[in-house]
Amino acid sequence: MQRAVRLFVITQERSPAGPPKAAETFSVEARTTDGLRDAVRAEVAERGLRLRSVSFGPNNLVAYAEETA
Repeated sequence: MQRAVRLFVITQERSPAGPPKAAETFSVEARTTDGLRDAVRAEVAERGLRLRSVSFGPNNLVAYAEETA
């Protein structure tokens, strides 16, 4: 299965109550939902970010990540 992922990045400059920055949308593909989660984790790590959460919607995924120090 293939799913689109909407990535939001929590920047280091963000105020404590500020919203995350919408980064981009990319696609991942895997055979299982756990595989999709692992694919998102790998893609986010490749961008130099740390994954905070992944949410599954009816048609796509939403991921939140934070910048590393």
